[in-house]
Amino acid sequence: MKIDPSAIERDEATIKKQRYWYIPAVFLLLISVFIHQPLAFLAAIFTFIIGFVPDVWYRHALHHLVVRQQVSQHQLFFGEQVTLSVSVENRKFLPLPWLQITNSITPALSLKQPSSMRLLRSKKEQLNSTWQLWSYQRVTRRYKMHCQVRGLHSFGPLQLDSCDPFGWLECNANIPAMETLLVYPLIAPLEALGLASFHPFGEHSSQRRLLEDPLRIAGVRDYVPGDDPRRIHWKATAHAGELRSKIYEPSSLRRLLILLDIYNNSEELLQADPTIQELSITAAASIALWAMEEGYMVGLLSNSAMIPYESSHAETSSPILNKNALTRITAPGVSVPFSRDPDHSEQIISTLACLVPEHHTPIERIIETEENMFPSGATVVLVSATSTVSELTIAQLLDQRLHGAAVYLALTGKPEELRVDTDNLPVFYLGGREKWHELVTTVHEGQHTSGTSTTALQLD
Repeated sequence: MKIDPSAIERDEATIKKQRYWYIPAVFLLLISVFIHQPLAFLAAIFTFIIGFVPDVWYRHALHHLVVRQQVSQHQLFFGEQVTLSVSVENRKFLPLPWLQITNSITPALSLKQPSSMRLLRSKKEQLNSTWQLWSYQRVTRRYKMHCQVRGLHSFGPLQLDSCDPFGWLECNANIPAMETLLVYPLIAPLEALGLASFHPFGEHSSQRRLLEDPLRIAGVRDYVPGDDPRRIHWKATAHAGELRSKIYEPSSLRRLLILLDIYNNSEELLQADPTIQELSITAAASIALWAMEEGYMVGLLSNSAMIPYESSHAETSSPILNKNALTRITAPGVSVPFSRDPDHSEQIISTLACLVPEHHTPIERIIETEENMFPSGATVVLVSATSTVSELTIAQLLDQRLHGAAVYLALTGKPEELRVDTDNLPVFYLGGREKWHELVTTVHEGQHTSGTSTTALQLD
């Protein structure tokens, strides 16, 4: 991005003060002329240089600069590495002896070389780098970062600071050279969460389809030779560039609703515990992907707010963000309808990646207002912290069980923090802060990963 001259900040008072050097320069020059004194002439030249050089750099140092930054991938799994490339091109004759670029990274990511980064105790991290550019020179630097923070990360805006060779006058500019990166939640095997690997939520009916309703389309799949031509989904075929067939909704189609309660109350911290919240999001994402592999139609319902996000399936393009999306969040209450489309897994984990746990509403209110997300015969899994399960939530889940739903509780945190009677609802304890640190350590050591790439899960 070429720097807009209007974005360069200048102090007119500083410019006027710098011009005062021209007065003694002229005075010394006149003295040298009248008294024919070479030393006075040299002093005049030296004084003129002192006033002229900082003035020129102050006015033109940041002109005709092109700054670009780009990440190697726009979607990554938890635990993978991303490379941020920052390129600066000086398109003018005036060299830059000193240029500092400050890049804000929100939320913060850890640099592979932490010694070259100034770490701040906040959710915003600044990457400071110092550059030297000659005339018409372009320099590119690459920074490798560990993606161990879930969420939608923004790189930029960039703050540029430059000064003259004497280091007297400093000018700066802010440019909106933004780049984004979506880090999916940590995806763990169900065994690592303490869930049985074989049907942890009970036996399910046979996948044999006794009856299909051609008027109710559940999704699309790849075309298989022998499919009825009437089954071909022509719009999906045109979009994908290859034949796709419709998936009709059978009477035996299984639905799994993940009910994620993002709120928790830690008596130890006297506030919400972000570690437990991340473990709950990990559990929801892991169960969702497992269920889709098992043939479930998966839906998601959460009481959290989220950052507006729309994924892009082009490998070389950046995620599409709404205007001011990085500073604006939606109202609490997130729902993803049931589906078995090939892209549904991406929608689920992208939604979970963009959750903002700091903003939420009671889960009981979400259950009351989203009755259409509880179809008869569905399996409902409540993922919640043990400390926040309420009697009203249990009562609502029991009511859903009376209407034919199979209800399970997957709880994070300490089991002794559960202070309500679950009334014989099946309960799975997934662990607490130690379990989260164990999962992160396991991913860091490469014993299991959230996924090797977005292609491995056919997310693009």
